[in-house]
Amino acid sequence: MNKLTAEELYKSYRDKAARYISSHISSIQDREDILQQVFLNAVEAIESFDESRASVGTWLYAITRNTVIDYYRRKSRQAEEHEFNEELFVDKTDAAVDEEMLETLASALEELPERERNIVILRFYYGMSAKDTAERVGVSYSNVRFLQHIALKKLREYFEESGMV
Repeated sequence: MNKLTAEELYKSYRDKAARYISSHISSIQDREDILQQVFLNAVEAIESFDESRASVGTWLYAITRNTVIDYYRRKSRQAEEHEFNEELFVDKTDAAVDEEMLETLASALEELPERERNIVILRFYYGMSAKDTAERVGVSYSNVRFLQHIALKKLREYFEESGMV
């Protein structure tokens, strides 16, 4: 086989890798980062590619799949390192955010039932997927989506009542 260049590899398999990643990752920014990482990993390993063991497509698919798995492992470890409470949520908020808005948010979060509050924090502060949040909270994926919808509606109403929106 002629040696495959990094450019040829990228042009030939970018769309397929991107589709696979998109089917597993919801965040557009994370998808782009993972796609870049896939091709960085492939370029680093291109010299060791052996066509007698697998086709280029199969080889790149394995790299893509492993990169997505690594992404979820990192996210899971990051989430486990944090305690989920309002103080942590507020402390990590950018200092430029209006203090009154933070106080209202903290009050609004306190009004939510614990499960809804945890879902909002995991999904929007930690950026976890609905699937990972479901596993973390111990409910089904569809229940996470439903509880998230209910919680956001309650938060919106709280902010409207407080005159913040």
